[in-house]
Amino acid sequence: MKIKVKKRDAVSVEYDASKIKNAIEKAVKSATKCAEQLPPHLRTIVSDITAKLDNIIAGYEHQGLEEVEVEQIQDLVEQQLMGAGLYDVARAYILYREEHKKARNQRLRPDASAIQDYMLVSRYARYLPEVNRRETFAEAVGRVRDMHLRNFPTAEEEIHWAFDRVLEKRCLPSMRSLQFGGAAIEKQHARMYNCTFGICDRLEFFREGLFLMLCGTGVGFSVEFEHVEKLPPLACSIDEGQVTHFTIPDSIEGWADAMHELMKSYVEGYLVEFNYSSIRPRGSLLSTSGGRAPGHVPLRRALERCRNILDGVLGRKLKPIECYDLMMHAADAVIAGGVRRSATICLFSPDDGEMMNAKRGNWFAENPQRGRSNNSVKLIRNETSKAQFLRIFQKQKEWGEPGFYFSNDLSHGCNPCCEIGLNPHLEVKDDAGNVTIESGWQFCNLTEINGAKLHTEEDFRTAVRAATIIGTLQAGYTTFPYLGETTEKLCRREALLGVSITGMMDSPAIALDPVLQRKMAHYAIEVNREVSVKIGTEPAARLTCVKPAGSTSLLLGTASGIHPRHARRYFRRVQANKTDPVYKFFNSRNPHMCEESVWSANKTDDVITFCVEAPEEAILRNEMSAMDLLKHVHSTQQNWVIPGTGRPESNPGLYHNVSNTLTVREDEWDDVAEYIWENRADFTGISMLAASGDKVYAQAPHEEVVSAQDETLWNELISKFKLVDYTQMHEREDTTKLQGEIACAGGACELV
Repeated sequence: MKIKVKKRDAVSVEYDASKIKNAIEKAVKSATKCAEQLPPHLRTIVSDITAKLDNIIAGYEHQGLEEVEVEQIQDLVEQQLMGAGLYDVARAYILYREEHKKARNQRLRPDASAIQDYMLVSRYARYLPEVNRRETFAEAVGRVRDMHLRNFPTAEEEIHWAFDRVLEKRCLPSMRSLQFGGAAIEKQHARMYNCTFGICDRLEFFREGLFLMLCGTGVGFSVEFEHVEKLPPLACSIDEGQVTHFTIPDSIEGWADAMHELMKSYVEGYLVEFNYSSIRPRGSLLSTSGGRAPGHVPLRRALERCRNILDGVLGRKLKPIECYDLMMHAADAVIAGGVRRSATICLFSPDDGEMMNAKRGNWFAENPQRGRSNNSVKLIRNETSKAQFLRIFQKQKEWGEPGFYFSNDLSHGCNPCCEIGLNPHLEVKDDAGNVTIESGWQFCNLTEINGAKLHTEEDFRTAVRAATIIGTLQAGYTTFPYLGETTEKLCRREALLGVSITGMMDSPAIALDPVLQRKMAHYAIEVNREVSVKIGTEPAARLTCVKPAGSTSLLLGTASGIHPRHARRYFRRVQANKTDPVYKFFNSRNPHMCEESVWSANKTDDVITFCVEAPEEAILRNEMSAMDLLKHVHSTQQNWVIPGTGRPESNPGLYHNVSNTLTVREDEWDDVAEYIWENRADFTGISMLAASGDKVYAQAPHEEVVSAQDETLWNELISKFKLVDYTQMHEREDTTKLQGEIACAGGACELV
């Protein structure tokens, strides 16, 4: 058994030589003013010192010593630095210890509930007209629980038990269920799901895609050549003497029908004129989903821009980039419509030059709608050469896009965050045994485990059971009359779950343990089968994943997904509209935490600075290289995700994934590319960002506390903080905004 190290907060952790080595390297770099990699002779000295410390610790273990104080370890480091002749480094290390000891004695601890409560009330809590305020966390959880009790009374005991665990913040249900749970979901089951994936191979794709975005669902889609080729050609001309007048109904189905009518008119060659008079005025109350109506202007603008594209396509079929732009204009209507900022990902063929260069040149001015998506090249694993992959990899390194998406089949795809493996094709056999392929949509059905609360195997087991029960219930919402029978069959056949873990690096000894991961993935399959029998659904084909968890990590107070903490202590900044009632209420109590946003072009936004302190056992960004994280992603894919495949015979080779964003230093790119290529069987999509400091620009989303000025700000923010009781925030009418994520990749989930 490894010797334990007792930290200053009395928590004991296993001795980790890699952390000692990292600390020594940082001390040497600081004292020698070495910004990049240490020269070979210093690397050798660091390795020698680490080896000597390992021998000393091994001696302690041999003597039967079970625990040492962290101060003893630091004393040993000082002695070894002196013994190696690194006197300047030892002196700097001693001064560093003294300064940090002094800072610890003066340092204040932040209230973790500050950012958690703000995120809940500003993003997810519904308005309660009977008391003129927004929900508390317990009330929001109760609303979702009661919806499931109404729909699945045979699982009453499991529902109550699982949602008690949600109240303890051991796990969370689908964030769409927190947002829309109740009448809105019971009316439109698509509102249950975070994301979906479909294929652009039929005219109905465009109306269905708009409908889903209006439901608040993120949309992944493919415009690969093989799919788009199946679309019908457009008429050679539009007969303006043949006019159809279409009055757009005041509903999300009505908006989507308008899109379909426009597409159909260009295929059949008639002119459609739209009447927007039935659409309720901007600002009208939306009683079912909450929030306010956007008025007709966003839809009219989107349809006019789509018409401009279609005018240039007469007499031929749509090209992939034209299909892509049609969807992006639809997404623009949704953004302006106030449902949620549309999260989309577009997959395309590797030989599609137009899509490859969709975000080159002056695209932001000429085609700003393209900013609504992340774009990735679909790479079929057994058809892609290494040279082809490296060309795509280089583009992502230089430009950020396009990304790459490894797959075994043209039908396979993913949600915008890339953690769910989806296949929206359904094989249908007729009485004669003939097989036809029908297209629909598959959904991303997420629940989230709080990794920071996983201190024991039993904690892990409890969280997995609760998250799996809730995910199994969510998978039962499969009535989609607007999307059609094919989509319903697809969703009922595979009954997918997405049991994810966020804050894995907050409790790495448990959350990253490969043996425990595999054991708990198998347990999730057991729980799902048990509950699916009770409620009458199919057992899930695929269950386990890891999602980026931007908003959910803030709601739970954890690191994001599988990513390390930004720093031991850091400032976390959240953008807020100046007119938002929740922000105004927060600002009235804590004006010292609020300032005007430097990123708001029209001066409409402010920014709130929260203080965040990572748990002692958490792994930090500067303690982990891109390769370290990539190996954790690979291990988690092999031990948590793949073993969580309940029915491998359903879509063989299609798995859920570990969504991740690598922060890559300049000297790491080649190693990262090689590792991804060699292990492409286990990777699908990986986002990558070039490493940069958090002091480069003002009001960074995350900023480490390092300087004396930072310490002063830290203490001021905490000492003046007043706890905000949002039950005292009374509103005469519903002013909630149904917010969501922007395009989900490259760390975009962290921008809130």
